[in-house]
Amino acid sequence: MKRIIIILLFIAASEAGIFACNSCGGGTGDLAVLSLDGLALFNIGYSRDMYTGVWDKDGKWLKSDYSQSQNRILTNAAYRLNRHIQFAVSLPFVFNTSSIPGMKKNGAGIGDLTIGGRFEIFHEFQPKKVGKKLKLDRTLPYAAITFGLTLPTGKSDETAENDVDITGKGFYTTSLGISLTKSIVKSKFQVMADLAWQHSFEKKYSKYFGEPINYEYRKQPGDKFNYSLTLNYIFNNWHSVTLGASGFVQNEYIKNDTKGINSNERSANLVIAYTYYPSVPLRITTTFKTGLPGDNLGINAQGSTGFNVSLTYYIPQ
Repeated sequence: MKRIIIILLFIAASEAGIFACNSCGGGTGDLAVLSLDGLALFNIGYSRDMYTGVWDKDGKWLKSDYSQSQNRILTNAAYRLNRHIQFAVSLPFVFNTSSIPGMKKNGAGIGDLTIGGRFEIFHEFQPKKVGKKLKLDRTLPYAAITFGLTLPTGKSDETAENDVDITGKGFYTTSLGISLTKSIVKSKFQVMADLAWQHSFEKKYSKYFGEPINYEYRKQPGDKFNYSLTLNYIFNNWHSVTLGASGFVQNEYIKNDTKGINSNERSANLVIAYTYYPSVPLRITTTFKTGLPGDNLGINAQGSTGFNVSLTYYIPQ
């Protein structure tokens, strides 16, 4: 039975702050990716992140004494325009919880909208012309240039009344990257690598946590570099498992044209996922993610454990 292999990329972004778990908002994107013989797909999922602590500016791990979590209902869609170009859109609904004394316990709202796409340069195991014959190309990997734009449709620290109400970043963000896949064993074992650079534009505040301000306050996140390395093993037409490592490095924030000292961020995660294919157009994926708590494994970032369950339906060409 022929299967379309669909890769779901989850790029997580978080802001600094020991107890500002909700300032990570709705993330920067949850984009679905189609294989060459797929025309479109629709995806809906649920994810939960439970925050366990934070790394300070010196890289020391500080365990949290309070319960904090972010839950998201994820909706994604992708469409293939032609052999080389596809587009995707992602919009989360975010709801946060916190047990920190003196803070509101719950908050919810729409997250940031992300529109993205990719230009595919090569496709694995596609026919190529050699003289007058067509032969299967077993050398070139799948390779694509990725691009995206995130719109600040969620509540940020400008309009939210407190941390628990924050569902988005508040910045316009562009991304540019590269995605590679190389099959070690055809239709069985794959190695995937993704690198992406993100640039956020400066935001001028007229309010801060809902309160009008009468002074100049401008903020801009530093450029951010996301990375992931993934191993994917396909057992048969019904089951596959994925093991991966992902993370980010972000430069210093800029406030009123001044770089914030010790405001750079760094974090890393381990991810394992299992996918079940009950029928050709349908797949169900469960994902478990864990941070790496411990000194010097992150800077100015939160650590968490989380899981995701998603349902994907695709339409073939």
